[in-house]
Amino acid sequence: MANLHIFNRNTIDSAILSGGSWETALPLEYLREQRPTLKARSIDAQLSSTQFRIQLAKPLLSRGIQLISTNLSNAGRYRITWYTDQTFSTPTDTTDWVQVGSTIDWNNTGEWLDWLDPDFWLGSASFVDPDNQGRDIRHGFSTPVTIQYIDIEIDDSTNVNGFVEIGYLFIGECFVPSINILYEPSFSRVSRTSAQEAVGGGAFFSRRGSQKRLTVAMQLPRDEVLSDLDDIIQIHDIDKSVYVDVDPDDSTWGAKTAFLARMERLPESRIVPIFFDDDLGAAISFEFIQIL
Repeated sequence: MANLHIFNRNTIDSAILSGGSWETALPLEYLREQRPTLKARSIDAQLSSTQFRIQLAKPLLSRGIQLISTNLSNAGRYRITWYTDQTFSTPTDTTDWVQVGSTIDWNNTGEWLDWLDPDFWLGSASFVDPDNQGRDIRHGFSTPVTIQYIDIEIDDSTNVNGFVEIGYLFIGECFVPSINILYEPSFSRVSRTSAQEAVGGGAFFSRRGSQKRLTVAMQLPRDEVLSDLDDIIQIHDIDKSVYVDVDPDDSTWGAKTAFLARMERLPESRIVPIFFDDDLGAAISFEFIQIL
């Protein structure tokens, strides 16, 4: 299990976006909107329409890029290429094409589904989305890379909707604790559905789906908590988004505990009598709630 990743300080607000073909009423600029329900939508599902470029204001040492609340299908794939300059003529490197749908690793029996499950025979885990919240694409780089001029191509020409939608784009810095979270992170879903009861006792519901909630605790060297984490807390407060990923190396089930979030309340930290390289330790816990 990889250490927790907290992506922060999204650079997309100051970036230049271009390329592809997008609906006038649902333009590419909507990738900056922190409300994933307000999506950018391509005019069709052809590759020429569903690719775009990002020019960041300055180089960024990146551990990953997230496309939030997309409508990409299991058959879809994407490729991220980064370039040396704003002409996008000389590539530095590329991810090559990456399949969107989670495939079963047949060498790892822990990933196998029950043989009666239809997904066992299809060789991939189905994507359950009853409330149409969309699928996050969470691409992690195996080693941090420096990026500034980025091209993202999405190949989902058989998408049943006939177009591609993306709710938000996150390209930010990443905090990875030197010591991973304590063993029992709490993950839950909070219902947003409202209920009313009639005089006769019948219940009436207005379904709005659910939000993910994650609580994690860490014990770290004091400088990590009072420097790196405290900076994130000050900058983001409870209104600015981060992207949390409990296990970024898990491509099959890790998406369940990865989401665009805000801090539900500002955390408290306390100094603890545990020493790390002649420095005191500090304990801190976070409660993240999903942004929909």
